[in-house]
Amino acid sequence: MDYTKNEDKYLYTTSFPLACFLYSKGEQMSSPRELGRGQKEFTFFRTEKLDRLVDCYKFGLKEEKELFINVRDYEQSRRELLEILNN
Repeated sequence: MDYTKNEDKYLYTTSFPLACFLYSKGEQMSSPRELGRGQKEFTFFRTEKLDRLVDCYKFGLKEEKELFINVRDYEQSRRELLEILNN
C-alpha cells in the first residue's frame, strides 16, 4: 500500500507521551498506524493550537500554563490510547 504523508495538514508522531498530551488537550487524532516492529504512529489534524501545544511541550518552560493538564483528564486519555493500541 502506498502511503503518502501530508505534513502540512497532519502532525505525525511515534511519541506516546506527546500523543497522550495532545489527546488530553482535546486535539483530534485518527487511528494509530502500524509502522512495524511494534511501533505505532499517531496522526493529529494540524491546527495553530496543535502547533503551539507541540512547541510548548518540546521547548516550553515547566511553568507554562499550556503544559498544565488535569490529572484525571491525562490518565483517562492515557488509558484510552493504551486501549486503542492494544486492540
